[in-house]
Amino acid sequence: MARRVFLSFVEEDLDLVNLFRGQARNKNSDLEFSDYSVKQPYDSTDAAYIRSKIRERLRAAYVTICLIGESTYRSLWVDWEIRTSVEEGNKVFGVRLHSSSAKDTTPKALTDLQAPVYNWDVDAIVRAIG
Repeated sequence: MARRVFLSFVEEDLDLVNLFRGQARNKNSDLEFSDYSVKQPYDSTDAAYIRSKIRERLRAAYVTICLIGESTYRSLWVDWEIRTSVEEGNKVFGVRLHSSSAKDTTPKALTDLQAPVYNWDVDAIVRAIG
């Protein structure tokens, strides 16, 4: 049975996110990745609907990985996804897309939750997924 992983990220990092997905799948073909690429502002009129759809995917996941790029820490959606993941009982951790804490600022939700944050090391990340 596949391990479902929810990916939380910002749209501008999509190319690196897709590279991450491919590398992780090559290491463990039992991984199934899910996300809800949100292009709507957090406070839009569609926000409640979007949150309900994201929550469905979070409930179906075992772990949530926040893929941290240069602007991820500013995203209200990422913050909400991380905090909601914990509410839903998911294991949560972060991965720096550039393996640099200076370049990839950790989102406040990960810091508040004292969640581990890893550099981009696919072997270590696949082990962390469990």
